[in-house]
Amino acid sequence: MSRSRSAAGFTLLELVVVLSLVAVVMALSFSAWRGHIAQRQLQYGIVQVATDLREGQERAKEARVQYTVTFTAASSAYVIAGGTFAENARLPDGVTAAANDLVTFSAFGQPDAAHTITIQNSTGNGTVTVNATGGINYQTP
Repeated sequence: MSRSRSAAGFTLLELVVVLSLVAVVMALSFSAWRGHIAQRQLQYGIVQVATDLREGQERAKEARVQYTVTFTAASSAYVIAGGTFAENARLPDGVTAAANDLVTFSAFGQPDAAHTITIQNSTGNGTVTVNATGGINYQTP
């Protein structure tokens, strides 16, 4: 008794073609996913910097001491300090400050000047702005 061709299953060639197509689709999906993750890390880093600046501003007002937030170019680390308090903060992997900057808040929470901090990674950049009156805003890509 012999089986018909349609009941015999897949040929090796058919199996290789299907597995190749699956591999291509997975590679494209993985690449897009990595780009999405990098974009989300950048957005998170920008929001984190804005939040930490607001926290430094509030701590300055509460403790009635000067607070500084120090950024170093091409570094993912920055420092929040005031009085006896000092904290080393870190941005997500691959996210860095674009330039050196020192934001100083007076004991009343007023910044020393207007500042624009650019945060960047491989997908682009965004900004956190401290205006001269103390308002803190951010722009994500």
